[in-house]
Amino acid sequence: MNNSNYVEILKYAMNMEQKASEFYKMYLDKVQENSNKEIFKELADMEDDHYNILNEQCQKLENNGSFDQVDVSKLKGGEDIFKINERDIKSMDFNKAVDDLPILRMAYAMESDFAKFYDEAAKKAEDPNAKKLLETLASWEIAHRDSFDAEIKLATENSWFSNSFSPF
Repeated sequence: MNNSNYVEILKYAMNMEQKASEFYKMYLDKVQENSNKEIFKELADMEDDHYNILNEQCQKLENNGSFDQVDVSKLKGGEDIFKINERDIKSMDFNKAVDDLPILRMAYAMESDFAKFYDEAAKKAEDPNAKKLLETLASWEIAHRDSFDAEIKLATENSWFSNSFSPF
């Protein structure tokens, strides 16, 4: 893969991260359940961080012709913002969480698309620094996608139980 391919990948990824940040900021005031508001705020900030990392790498690649090594341990990946197991489920308002389901499903789809993009780009990357960065971003997006999936299931199942309904 040549540098122009990497630049294209990074610019596309930067656009994705920027759109994700805009999405989370736009829906921050539209989600109703407080824990979802917290998650969207954290994710908006994280997507901005991802954009900045990608932008820095893109500039270095354009100027120097190579990727810099990124210390991924210092980057915010968001693995801890979804704390379903640690959260007091009794304090959740599941009526509000159910109202948030369409937005959560959109976020799930977006994170799923991002995970697939980064995973495919990492498979094609030959530069070890590029590969590591793209693999790390893919793993974070997978974690976000899986966490949204768990949030959707939690809200759906609890709404069933609170309404004395079970599809099984």
